[in-house]
Formats: sequence, structure tokens, C-alpha cells
Amino acid sequence: MKGVEEQLKEMKNDGRSCILVGVQIDANGRELLDWALSKIAKKGDRIVAVHVCRDSDLSNTTTLSLIKQIDDYLAVYEGLCSLKQVVLVGRISRGNSIRRVLVREAKLNTAKAVVVGANKTCKFGGSASVAKYCAKKLPPTTTLIALQNGKIILEKGAAKLPPGQEQKTNLRSILHPSIGMDPKVIIPSSKNKSVLDDRCVVDREPQLMPGWPLLRKTVSANIETVKDNRARKMSVVQWVMNLPDRSLPAIQSPEDAEIVHNHSIDLKKELEIVLGMNPCSSCKWFTYDELRISTDYFSSDNLIGKGGNSRVYKGCLSNDQLVAIKVSKLSAESLKNFLLEVDIITSLQHDNIVPLIGICIDETRLLSVYSYFSEGSLEENLHGQKAKHSLSWDMRYKIAIGAAEALSFIHSDFSRPVIHRDVKSSNILLSNEFKPQLSDFGLALWAPKNSSYLTHNDVVGTFGYLAPEYFMYGKVSDKIDVYAFGVVLLELLTGRKPINDENPKGQESLVMWAKPILEKGEMTQLLDPKLEGKFNEDQVQRMVLAASLCINRTARLRPEMNQILRLLRGDQEVEEWMNAQFKNNDNDLDCQDEETYPASSFGSHLGLALLDIDDDASVTSYEQHNISSWEDYLKGRWSRSSSFE
Repeated sequence: MKGVEEQLKEMKNDGRSCILVGVQIDANGRELLDWALSKIAKKGDRIVAVHVCRDSDLSNTTTLSLIKQIDDYLAVYEGLCSLKQVVLVGRISRGNSIRRVLVREAKLNTAKAVVVGANKTCKFGGSASVAKYCAKKLPPTTTLIALQNGKIILEKGAAKLPPGQEQKTNLRSILHPSIGMDPKVIIPSSKNKSVLDDRCVVDREPQLMPGWPLLRKTVSANIETVKDNRARKMSVVQWVMNLPDRSLPAIQSPEDAEIVHNHSIDLKKELEIVLGMNPCSSCKWFTYDELRISTDYFSSDNLIGKGGNSRVYKGCLSNDQLVAIKVSKLSAESLKNFLLEVDIITSLQHDNIVPLIGICIDETRLLSVYSYFSEGSLEENLHGQKAKHSLSWDMRYKIAIGAAEALSFIHSDFSRPVIHRDVKSSNILLSNEFKPQLSDFGLALWAPKNSSYLTHNDVVGTFGYLAPEYFMYGKVSDKIDVYAFGVVLLELLTGRKPINDENPKGQESLVMWAKPILEKGEMTQLLDPKLEGKFNEDQVQRMVLAASLCINRTARLRPEMNQILRLLRGDQEVEEWMNAQFKNNDNDLDCQDEETYPASSFGSHLGLALLDIDDDASVTSYEQHNISSWEDYLKGRWSRSSSFE
């Protein structure tokens, strides 16, 4: 009978095998990694080095220190991994039961083999108890190897399942994954690679480390840079500009390839179920040939946009309807996003939301079909080539109200609230009549039912539109859409881009530039010169106030979108609502990371809304604004401004 080692060597070299190794950050851990890499790892394999961190361990070290320690520990294997063409991934997983954590990790990673130590001094298997537990609890398809002083003392071969019964990842678990199950992941840095390489650091308890989501894509060199005094002199804008792109590779790992390969047919069945659950949707199936012909075989002349993993083409269907066709590369990540996007967008029926016309699944591509908008996006009309013909104030205000209507609908007027997560001017498309349409629900999520926010282990979206609580703590709620909408309002008011690194130092961020101007009431400096003084004064006042309230750095002090919509529409009841709303702001402190503000007048709350993240001004300095209503406040500010004429 063949031993486990021989069986593993004869495993089909399909580049999809995951080998999990339970390690200590010491010589014992190196012994296990050395054995796994030299004895059983093959080209294309993925080695996952799991270090279990007990709560007691955290009392003696910091999270950042632990990350650096693991990073350095694995970095020495870079040359060997490159030579053998394998991927080495480090994972830190919290738990007080090491053996249970290892079994859980093996299942999460669909590991083909698990390697543990059995030395008496080894944390991962004193008296071989961990090895025996794993042998009993691991799936029958997973091989177990226990080592002591470099020799196998316990082995359990994998059972071969009958054809058709191989373990598969459930698509529904991809579409609706559990929240908070991700342990910490560290991929060692490479001195020979760009810092733009994908790095991942994930924490189940992000509150312990402010700024943690952004660390997910940094490398050890970046961690050292943060400690450097020179980094402290770098502006937030400059720092984030140097962060990696959020787009992911087409195939992120061998496991992703396996998921895609195993579920090409299941995906269509899942989509049929999703479309059947939304009978009001007009979404239809297209064949790949139909869409290929409509775009002149995806001619570069019809390319109208592209991102990290997708391209958008202009097409003309057989019925002469102009469409925009988004083509995404098929991967586990794009599969997950595609399923969720179709589920959400086909549920939404609103005049200011771009409908999904159809979908198509090809062997290596995911295609979605939308109406084509000849006037392009708001971004193009404000900042691009179309900006040569400036948008009038009437058009801008119409766009603001239409976009607010769409967001108000998905947040509170729809039976199942949605968080867009990528509100920005480029995702607001304009029809021939400049009617705004909210588009691109690729990052959208169903809002939580039993809590005010979700905590996500990734930060996606576009810098310049990211709310502070999302940017720093990964907290996701409809208030991050409110913040982003406030930035869009500032774009409409000023004609400026959200981020422009060509601007003078300190003025790269639109929000950071605008807040002092809003506070001083110097409205003439705020408005787009292209308007040439042609605007409605009352509407400008309302939009300025709406923008100020939306970009409040504290989520709980931002209004709801339906309230902002009422304000923009000039609802007479909005003044009464605002006064009542802000008097009760201190009654519900829902986020431990947000400051506690003293009870004060409306003016002081608006003053707080104008504070920047790095503003040194004190809260009490705004108490002098003892204003009874937003109208009185703006009138006072307006009177101190220069004439608009």
C-alpha cells in the first residue's frame, strides 16, 4: 500500500491543490513548511501557512507587530516558491482551540492536505492531540500528515469519492456569504515586485485597528513607511494615491479557477432562479454571438470604457436599440459580484435607475447589457471633453434631484433596502434630456435588517467619495452613500474633481478644499465660474446646505437621503424636521469610533459638518452659532458673502 507522501506526489498536477500547514513562528514551523514545500508541493499549488492566535497572545503584542512578524517569517521562502512556482499565503486566525481552527481553515480552503507538527514542545500538536483530532474531523477527501523531527508519525490518506460526488463550493454561499468569517491574511512582500501587487490583510475585529481596511493591500515595506517620520508629513491624499488599485486579477487563485470550472452550468441555473424571483424585470438572455455582432466583434472603435477586469462597448441590437455592453472576465470574484448585481438590479424599478436589459454567460466572460446614454456621464459633462459645453444651473439642479430620488428609493422606498457603495459622478448617466440615471450596482449590497451597519473586510469604491467610517473602519451603511452624494453635490456646485493631485498642496481633495470655504460663508469662491453668475439663489442655498450635511464626518449626524431629497425640493416642512432632528442627535450614539458631541444648536451641528478629519478646530468654537434654523444660518452666511452679481 502506498504511503501518503507517494499518494500526494501522484496527485493530478492541475494547479488547484491547496496544502494547509499549521505553523508556529519558530523553528518547528519552519520544519513543517520546509517539508511541505520540498516533499509534496507541486507547480501551481497553494500553500496556506496558518498561525492560530489566541486572545491571550494579543496581550503581549500589537496587531501591526504580528503582521510584520509573520511577513518577515514567510519572506525567506520567496526564492523557493518562485523556483517551484507555488504560492505561499500566510493566515492568522483567532481562536482558543487550535485544533478546531485548523479543521475550520482546512474546510474553508478546501485543502487537499493538512500538515501539522507532533513535537512535545510544538504548540500545534503537543502529544499529537491536534493531529488525532484533525484525523477524525477533517473531510474524508483531505489528507493528514503529522510530523515529528522531520518524520511522519501519523498519516491519514484521502478517500476517493465516486465520480460526480467531488466536493463543490455552493454558489449560494458565494452570493450570500457569512459576515465576519474572514481571518487575517498576510501575503509576504516581494522586493522585486511593485507595491501595486495585490496584498491582503483582513481582520474579523477591525475596531481594534483604525484604518485596517486600507492595510489589506499594503506590504511590509508600507508598514515600515508608516512608522517613518517622513510618512507623517505626507498628506492623506498623497498617501492614498500611492495605494494599490482595488481591481482584482482575472483569476485570483487556483481555488477561484476550480470554482469557475465546476460551476459554469450551475451559474446559469442560479441566474434563472434570480430572474424568476423578479418577474417585473425585463432582463433577458442574450447569446454571445448576438452581442458580438452588435459590437462589430467587440471592435476597439466601439470601446467606450474599461476598468481593471471589465470593458464596456457600444452596441446596436437587431432591433436598432443602442446598448452599452459590459464584458467582465470570469473569475470567482466577478462571479460573486455578477450574481449579486443581477439579483439587486433586477429587483429595482425606478425612472432614475438604469435597468438591466439582458445578460450573457460565455465560457470565459460575463456580459451585461444596459441602455446606451448618448450624453455620457455627469463626470464627463463636468470634467471631461463634454465639459466644453458647461451644464447650466437648471440642468445641475435637475440632476441633483434625480440622483437623490434614485438613492432615496433604494435606501428607504424599496421593500428591501440597498447600499450602492459606489455613488460618484461617473456612475450618474445622462439621457438626451439630461435626466440622471444611477448606474453600476456592481458593488451594491443588501442593507442589514437587524443592525445599523455592516463591517466589511474590504474597502471598495473610489477615493474622494469614501466616507470616513468606511475608509477607516470598514463600516458600511446607507450613510456612506449619503456622504458620496454630498461629494457629487460639491462637484455640481464647484465644477471641480473629487481628487485632483495637480491642485496646490492641501487642495487635492474637493472636500478638504470646500469645507473651510463653506465654514467662512465665502460662497462666491465655491461656485463654478462657468456658471457666470446664472443660477437660482434659493436653490444654491439648499444645495450648499445639503452638501454640508452629507459630508459630515460623523455618520450618525448625516441625514437620510429622503430628507436630503425633501430639502432639495424646497419642502416647507424640512425646516421643522431639521430643528427636531438635530436637537436629538446626542440621544443615539451608535458608533464607538465617532466623537461624542455636546448638545447644541443647529448652527453648531452645521459647524461640525464643516470640520475636516484633520481639522484642529475645537467643537466649542462653533457654539457661537446660536441659529434657530438652517434658513437663518444660510441667510447669515449669505449676507457675509460678496455679491454673486
